[in-house]
Amino acid sequence: MFHYRATHNRYKNYPKPTECPFCKNINQERIIDQTEHHLIVPNRVMYDVWELRRVTEHYMIIPRRHVRSLNELTEAEQLDHVQLMARYEVQGFNIYARSAGSFQRSVEHQHTHLIKTKQKQAHGSLILRTPYVMVTF
Repeated sequence: MFHYRATHNRYKNYPKPTECPFCKNINQERIIDQTEHHLIVPNRVMYDVWELRRVTEHYMIIPRRHVRSLNELTEAEQLDHVQLMARYEVQGFNIYARSAGSFQRSVEHQHTHLIKTKQKQAHGSLILRTPYVMVTF
């Protein structure tokens, strides 16, 4: 998964919350789907590329209750989570979550990414970290 430079800069410049942004009031207008135990919201800064394909939609499954890992969910919450993943998988979404201990995880509250891409794969990709440049062709 990658961000283009402009997207990466927008992500870096987002204010870092002092409280959990998922426990703090999520704007109700952003919720695109919900169950008793989870919310589905668009990612605030979606990835541009996933598996060498352009990302067209990027949502997150967020447990209503603050948990750091899927292991902390109750059985009912786990079942609900898997059912949501299955619902979106059949619509062509990829499913991705970082572990609780991942250094790349930006929020301690567990969240699972749902990422839909174009079907056409890029021919290649070039990534330079400094200066941050990504080119997919």
